[in-house]
Amino acid sequence: MRITPMDIEQQEFSRSFRGYNEEEVDDFLDKIVKDYEELINENNRLNEEIERMKERLKEYSEIEESLRSALLSAQKSAEEVKKNVENEAKMIIEKAKMEAEIIKQQASQKEDEIKNEIDNLRRYKFIFKERLKSMLNLYLNMIETEEFEEQKGYEFTKKSTNDIKIDEVKVEKNLKDLDEEEPKNE
Repeated sequence: MRITPMDIEQQEFSRSFRGYNEEEVDDFLDKIVKDYEELINENNRLNEEIERMKERLKEYSEIEESLRSALLSAQKSAEEVKKNVENEAKMIIEKAKMEAEIIKQQASQKEDEIKNEIDNLRRYKFIFKERLKSMLNLYLNMIETEEFEEQKGYEFTKKSTNDIKIDEVKVEKNLKDLDEEEPKNE
């Protein structure tokens, strides 16, 4: 059991002959009571402060746990966002590659079509040139043969709006007639 300041103050000692000076003992006990009371008050104050500190420590621990939980949650969210962004980026890249491949195929197809068109135009040019040469040679023969002019045995027919062609049957007939007449003149 603890001694309280009141216990010290009320403590009575038996008297003996040649004992201590009563007044000095009482003064000393008064000082002890006073110091002991201060120590008890200080101790109580410190205990209360310890309790307050424990409460604050508990609050800080809860805050720390809350922050730790929030940090973990934020890290998980960041990882998920990062993963989602990476997946989305992969999808965008794949889509872009597919679109690029389609564009590439379309360009290749268009290139083939243009090449075919160029080949067709070259063939048409060649045929046109051959027909033109043929026609020019025919005209040259006609110019060189005066008798042909006199007979007026050539006719033109329209085969199209852009292409005029000599009627081959009449030209051949006129050429045969010229060939037959040439030996007579010699």
